[in-house]
Amino acid sequence: MAVELNIRDDFSTILDGFEAVTVRRRHSAALVAVPKAWRYSSLTDQAEADVAGVARSDVVWQFAWDDAIDQPCVGDAIIDAANECWTILAIEERGAKTRLLCRTRNLRIVHELVDRIDVQQAIWEDSGSGPEIVGWTTLRTAVPARIQPDQVVVDNAATPPTSTATYRVLLGEPIALDHNHRIVGPDGSVYEMAEYAQAERVDTLPIATVTKLPSS
Repeated sequence: MAVELNIRDDFSTILDGFEAVTVRRRHSAALVAVPKAWRYSSLTDQAEADVAGVARSDVVWQFAWDDAIDQPCVGDAIIDAANECWTILAIEERGAKTRLLCRTRNLRIVHELVDRIDVQQAIWEDSGSGPEIVGWTTLRTAVPARIQPDQVVVDNAATPPTSTATYRVLLGEPIALDHNHRIVGPDGSVYEMAEYAQAERVDTLPIATVTKLPSS
């Protein structure tokens, strides 16, 4: 007796080991639920000897995709059942275009994003003498990040001489940051923006260079 195989519909029924994941668009808050995704392969490389951490953590996913929905793009993310975030580095169509194969990397694990930060946005008002910041509102909470000291700039020409410490904040997801934003660390420290870089790269994380407010 011949068995009729529907490649599109049967992919998620003839294989075991599926898990529900969510595709998160890179440049919006849009989410697409994928009920059954398959970890086709995974690869984890440890960092060099005597160095803690992971140098690379990659997973190849396969899943069916609804033609009525725009396909994922490079830079979008797959959120797995354990809430780990996998950035899509490459996409292929497989099975006569019935499913997608996505090569992904967990940049949060690679960069050891152990901190959780809040991103605040300035509230501006014009009291008659020009716009000024009158308060702050929380834009994002519990963003995975890592805050690390960057450098100390010494100004010996000042009276008295001063030293200004800067920090690098690696962000687990791209957020459009500028002078209207500031970062609140897990200990309540407040950091002002000085520079924002790598926001458009998909193979690494965006970096904010910040200075800590003295009163924080």
